[in-house]
Amino acid sequence: MSTHNSKTNSNEHEAPHHAGAKLLLETASSICSGNPRLAKDEDYASEILSAWKSDVNARMHTTLTSIAKPIVYRDANDSPLYGYLYRPSHNNQDVPIKNLPGLIIFHTGAGPQDIFLRWKADTLVTDTETFPNGVVVLIADILGDETGWAWDTDRSRYEKIASILLVPDENGERNMLQSRVRAVVETLRIQPDVDPTRIGIVGFCLGGHPILELGRMPDISVKAMVSFHGVFVSVHKFQMTEADAKNDSTCQVLICTGKDDPFVPKEDVIAAKDLFERLGHHCTTISFEDTKHGFTNPAQRFNTNPAFDFNEDSYRSAWTAMCNVLKDALT
Repeated sequence: MSTHNSKTNSNEHEAPHHAGAKLLLETASSICSGNPRLAKDEDYASEILSAWKSDVNARMHTTLTSIAKPIVYRDANDSPLYGYLYRPSHNNQDVPIKNLPGLIIFHTGAGPQDIFLRWKADTLVTDTETFPNGVVVLIADILGDETGWAWDTDRSRYEKIASILLVPDENGERNMLQSRVRAVVETLRIQPDVDPTRIGIVGFCLGGHPILELGRMPDISVKAMVSFHGVFVSVHKFQMTEADAKNDSTCQVLICTGKDDPFVPKEDVIAAKDLFERLGHHCTTISFEDTKHGFTNPAQRFNTNPAFDFNEDSYRSAWTAMCNVLKDALT
């Protein structure tokens, strides 16, 4: 996508004139500026804006809106990470609603600057059926991507960082990834409107890796984790110690995957489920028929890679299952 010559026009996606439409229109305008880059191309941006508009229309009745802002936090090495924080408000007033559950969204290989993630964060914050009083959502960054460089067709920069983040060392550990996961959890926990004992996790694609690491970390504040087409390629390299098996930090884990996803083979899903359960977590897997990688994202309709596609039935079933898990664990 040419970030400075995008033809995406916010007027083409104008939502109803109520508070819930404000964030959608602001995001559409930021796509036109191209800083940061939020989409692969115009088809991707247009498809997500259309889906977001439909969600806004469906939420006309809600009393909550979401307020969003960028947030910079740092890992143990003092490396800056570029998240986006969404919190609920009444009548678009930036006054914190206290004692809310917190939810972290881990991004795909496209990085944290993704309009899809902003749509999902806004949807969750204003979903009063799942979170009657709202939820604070933080889009995490595990790459250190402020500008949207992870969208670049030249993948050399991404691959260099991924090789450090995702490949376990000789001891089976991924220390940089663990540090960045801890940093985002702590960043959300200290928000003034968040109940630090009620944290949930949602990961898409690459976001399966942080979920694996969180499963191995003794953090009793994390009550639920949900993976959508999550990649668990390193799961076979982990070593579980006797101390790990005595982990007192148990949570509900839901893995939603497609049977036709070449990036998430059945063997990896089985191994991930086994790891979670040996660590004392309660893990459920749902494997959808005729479903490929990226099935939750309607913009995957335009992906020319045959491994990717949107599947509306699978997406809606998986999203409902996620909402049930989060509601049960966090409210």
